[in-house]
Amino acid sequence: MAAVKKRNTYKTGPVRRVSPLKPGLRGARNWASAQVRAAGHTRRGFVKFTASVLALLLLVVYFALWIGGFLPQVKQGVADFKQERLMAMGFVVEQIDVMGEGRLNERDVRAVIGIYPGDYFFGADLKAAQENTESLAWVDRAVVRRLWPNRVVVQLVEVEPYALWQRDGKFALVSADGSVVSSLEDAPNMPAGMKVIIGDDAPRHAADFHQELQDFPNLWARTESMTYLRDGRWDLHLTSGTVVKLPVKDRHIALFRLTQLQNQEQILDREISVIDMRLGDRLTLAPKLEQDA
Repeated sequence: MAAVKKRNTYKTGPVRRVSPLKPGLRGARNWASAQVRAAGHTRRGFVKFTASVLALLLLVVYFALWIGGFLPQVKQGVADFKQERLMAMGFVVEQIDVMGEGRLNERDVRAVIGIYPGDYFFGADLKAAQENTESLAWVDRAVVRRLWPNRVVVQLVEVEPYALWQRDGKFALVSADGSVVSSLEDAPNMPAGMKVIIGDDAPRHAADFHQELQDFPNLWARTESMTYLRDGRWDLHLTSGTVVKLPVKDRHIALFRLTQLQNQEQILDREISVIDMRLGDRLTLAPKLEQDA
């Protein structure tokens, strides 16, 4: 009888169920289970678990708003709510003070700063208000600041008019750097003792000449106006009607000589129409005519 070959038999252990979760997800499930168990045992664990859940929910909501493009609207809504609450608490601009030297019309400043009574106190754009104020012709510098709890103060450093510039029959006030401050018609007031300068380029050169001329107080007091010529020299027009023609070079020497002649000969008190000092080695005088007297 032929031998029958037995099939191989294998020992099998207990059947193990394979989790459908990936290893990473299975770890997250175990961590979550541990957190839930810890929350059930201690108060501290419960608080920690609750805070973790809330943080996770907030993070999910934030990313949902960001992905959906609603985040700017939410931020604006929060800002509007905060502003409304603060304004209801009294944080509103109630007073705007303008402090200056009195040459500039206060209404002009209030018209450009862009801040009005009733505005949100913390919403006032101080930088824009400063820039707008400094754009005014009479303003050199401006400082705009808040004063708790409801005031906005605008402090002005105004331009100091230096001379009255005559050109094409019109007058304008100019500063020491030669820039036009305003026309004479628009000036709020006329500063006293203002000298008149004449000539297209006179404003650019007047400050240096003024400083030089003030070294001779007698001449400065007698000077009514000054004309700047294209060849770079000046003519003095005195209150007596005398015209002094100064040289291009050695102008200071000529002014010193004229002062000496006044001290010795009272030349400026005489009936002289023109004193020509353009040539350094000579002096030319022209008497006043009867119609000029």
